[in-house]
Amino acid sequence: MRLRTSHKILLITLALLGFGIVMVYSSSFFRAESAKSIQDGNYFFKKQGILIIFSIITMIIASRIPFQFWAKVSPFLLAISWLLLILVLIPGIGHVAGGARRWLRIGPIGFQPSETAKIVLIIFIAAFVNRYPDQVKSFKKGFIPLSLVIGFTILLTIVEPDIGTSVFIALITGILLIIGGIRVTYILPIGLIVGAVVFAVVASIYPHIQTRMAVFFNPMADSAGKGYQINQAQIALGSGGITGHGLGLSYQKLFYLPQQHTDFIFSIIGEELGLFGTLFVVLLFFGLLWYGRKISENTEDRFGSLLAIGITLMIVIQAVINIAVVTALLPTKGISLPFISYGGSGLIVFMFAIGILVNVARQSESKNILQHRA
Repeated sequence: MRLRTSHKILLITLALLGFGIVMVYSSSFFRAESAKSIQDGNYFFKKQGILIIFSIITMIIASRIPFQFWAKVSPFLLAISWLLLILVLIPGIGHVAGGARRWLRIGPIGFQPSETAKIVLIIFIAAFVNRYPDQVKSFKKGFIPLSLVIGFTILLTIVEPDIGTSVFIALITGILLIIGGIRVTYILPIGLIVGAVVFAVVASIYPHIQTRMAVFFNPMADSAGKGYQINQAQIALGSGGITGHGLGLSYQKLFYLPQQHTDFIFSIIGEELGLFGTLFVVLLFFGLLWYGRKISENTEDRFGSLLAIGITLMIVIQAVINIAVVTALLPTKGISLPFISYGGSGLIVFMFAIGILVNVARQSESKNILQHRA
């Protein structure tokens, strides 16, 4: 029996989740067991397991909701997203971690509103382009309104500050605008000019941006200080070779590499499982890109098509950026590896997005089956 595209997307996602929780356990066990406040090697493994169960339930629910529903509520979703991004900036409401005010907490549960902003913008842009096809090519009625929506969202994430997410939102929405029909002659020159000005201002306000850029161009200049993390990541990847040291046998996770189970988990994969392990991850994301593109192409509904390609690019581009950071091809940005890194907000958002993608695929598949029978 031939698998449907929706089934293939689900299998790839489950493979990433399964692989991810194994690597979270491997990369975090020693640190969790040694931490005085935890002293339980299974701590992160158990928390990630709970998050995966919750995220799978979220995906199942999203896959049952007709994707057209999200177009109808897109303005409401955008308003809620903005409200959450504003609330996180208010002292006493927003939770500070790592020098940035990015978290909202309800008791023991915390989440990042900037993660939800990614999928909300994709839904809003897809709905706008579908609803106003004639206005999209207009500078005044298409480009300006969408740019203001995107720009305000980016501004709120910059203030947190969450520069990595800001850059990511600008990149993914820019690509989606081009796919949606906004003229490249509007996006590229204006985007580059505004982007350069904003980057210069942000870099002057937040000194760590200048530090990250300096480390990126010369990581060995301060290998024991500012460049320590990226250098340890390179050591992990390089020492793994072709086949790796073996699952659970990483040296860098023994208090050498910071964020070894979150943003830099890819380096532990390379160290323990070698080139084969890293290629396995890359191939899974390539499969997601391939079948996500097929879903977009096979969907006759304009909104569904844009939604499918937007979700696919959101996940795959974030994976590419994370891998590029770990391999020193990009400056550090604080962006996780989808489905694999430890963490809840991003995981739940990605699984929610996969649920929508599956619904788009199922509707298209059902329509094709009916047409074939007729």
